[in-house]
Amino acid sequence: MNQPFARPALAKIFTRIGRWFGLALIIAAVSPILVGQVKPKIDDPQAVKTQKPIQHEVGITLKLIQVVVIDKNGNPVTDLKKEDFVLLDNGEKKKLTEFERHDFRIPAVEATPAEGIAATTPPAAKPGPPSRKFFLLFDFANNGLSGVRKMGEVAKHFLDTAILPGDQVAVLTLTALKLLQVPIDLTTDCGPIQKYVAKIGLSDSSKRAEDLEEEYQRQLKAGGLADARPEGQFARKLPEPPSVDIDEMAKLSYMTYVDCLTAFALFLRSVPGPKHLVLFSTGIPYSIAYPLYPTELTWKYENLIKELATANVAVHVLRTAGIQLGDTQTGAWTLQKTSYETGGQYWGNMYNYRPFVEKVREIAGAYYVLGYPVRENWDGKFHKIKVSVARPGCQVKTQSGFLNPKDYADFTDLEKQVHLIDLALAEKPLLQEPLRFPMTGLTLSNEPIDNVGIAAEVPLEQMRAGGMGRVEILRLAFNAAGEMVDSRRTEEDLRAVAASSAVLASFLSGPPGFVKCRIVIRDMDNGRAAVAGFTARVPDPAKPEFRIYPPLLLRAERGRLAVKEPKPAKRNGVTLTKTPAEAFFLDPARYVPDFPMTLKSETEVWAVLTCFGPPEILAKAALTLTLRDEFKNESHDVPLVVAGEKAAPGSRVFLIHFQVPRVEPDNYLLIFGAQGPDGPLSQIAREFSIESR
Repeated sequence: MNQPFARPALAKIFTRIGRWFGLALIIAAVSPILVGQVKPKIDDPQAVKTQKPIQHEVGITLKLIQVVVIDKNGNPVTDLKKEDFVLLDNGEKKKLTEFERHDFRIPAVEATPAEGIAATTPPAAKPGPPSRKFFLLFDFANNGLSGVRKMGEVAKHFLDTAILPGDQVAVLTLTALKLLQVPIDLTTDCGPIQKYVAKIGLSDSSKRAEDLEEEYQRQLKAGGLADARPEGQFARKLPEPPSVDIDEMAKLSYMTYVDCLTAFALFLRSVPGPKHLVLFSTGIPYSIAYPLYPTELTWKYENLIKELATANVAVHVLRTAGIQLGDTQTGAWTLQKTSYETGGQYWGNMYNYRPFVEKVREIAGAYYVLGYPVRENWDGKFHKIKVSVARPGCQVKTQSGFLNPKDYADFTDLEKQVHLIDLALAEKPLLQEPLRFPMTGLTLSNEPIDNVGIAAEVPLEQMRAGGMGRVEILRLAFNAAGEMVDSRRTEEDLRAVAASSAVLASFLSGPPGFVKCRIVIRDMDNGRAAVAGFTARVPDPAKPEFRIYPPLLLRAERGRLAVKEPKPAKRNGVTLTKTPAEAFFLDPARYVPDFPMTLKSETEVWAVLTCFGPPEILAKAALTLTLRDEFKNESHDVPLVVAGEKAAPGSRVFLIHFQVPRVEPDNYLLIFGAQGPDGPLSQIAREFSIESR
């Protein structure tokens, strides 16, 4: 069964964030996915061996802590030595094995020398630290109109005065409807960011949906909102509109807010070096986050702060609301807690923001890095950190601690979602190096449903040897913006399958343009994973142009174990999903996907390819195949046979086979083309090495 995300908005958040770092919870329960299974004996020692989790081992790692030291006037202290620091981890004094001192502050402008006095040569400008990363988070969901207008002004001043050449800056927005968005990824080019923040307060200054709803309820209870139209006089009283629980809506909104930032913090763990999150928000009211009795929101907020500290993120908060002291109905206290426990700067007066920007500039520009060895016990426990210095009158700002890593079995649902996207999108996932296996695909149609076919040979034996047993098999599609647009999930116990491999043939749906397709097979107990990837291109039906698409190569083979697909989706009693054999000739009983880099002379090759374009051109198109030696500038026409064909509106799908010519061993291009009455229409090339048979 094709099952969507329980919380699709969060899935979008995770995938958008994952774009930066080369990085979803699919909640579904379906029937087993492999056919022709043979269960091993219970007392099989090899079967028992593979059930042992091997995800994590206890080891020694180096923990780095960023520390800012300021004097009684709030100025950074930059001349301390390693011996001046005392670091306690859960009350235990640690021996510092690493020590770094950084000072990247922008120097003050030198005064112009008096006339007749020679000016000294100014010192060379200090280069900006390459690892400094700033994330500007504009919270539109928890803000008033005046605060929204002020955000852009403050951000512009921050970019003008606090950013050095080489710094990386990203823009994030948090809204009630679209949640966490990434308008601008990490970049060293502040030009686009300057243009973006200049617009804040104009087009983005509309009232929040929550404000409008609250105003509506307030006027309704006061007897307002009468029907003022001339014809609005009714003989009978209209029914009262359903009331909305504003408090409950606010709690749900804040829960989503915290989930968004927690997912962001989890991803930031994989980003090396110190990070600075500059947050423009009114925050979560203290009375809601910390009521008389702790709620789920309370625990989530506490965990958010720990995750931010663990990711080495200093949160600098400008509270975008009027000055209010001691009011538990505001978010001032929770924002202060966040900045304090992450080693950041809090400022409660948005009208006098220049001291805030100056403090952030100082904190981000002058800091120490302390390092000491720790044991990774994978217990998920929080380590409380306390750093002090021997010099009197100094104040230390640093993270409150960090979370130990934990075993996959103890992951929360949110952590499993992040782990999955990390596996699907990252070149080097944070927690493990997954087993990689080949995957191919074929663009099937320009319709919105099941328009991409994917195929892979799943290495079952290798996965079992790697400790994988009870697994979930996920087929995922991401659009060009990195947002997940389709997901399909099944489950299986690999220990109950005797075959060494299985063929997976499936469908995914994507919008026009490039679609990243992924297969993630993940052990549900220990998190071990195998990953495959392929990028397809979906034509735009609104812009029909003739184009031939890359082929899917096959080899004729019978009797292979095949991966069952999720149950076909239905709408109004009509089955939407076809079988792979119906859609693109990949009948698992007759063919298996092939991923050759080398072909042998005088051997037969099977392939499926598609053409898209206007119907009148498609009807007259004929396929061609050419073998070309680029080095010798020689070409050979290769006869091909169309063994099957299917036509659909705007497309034709062909099953073809051909024999590799007898040529000298070398690298060649196989050029698949389409010929029309007036000449060539389109072509696509694949490179192969050809060897003697």
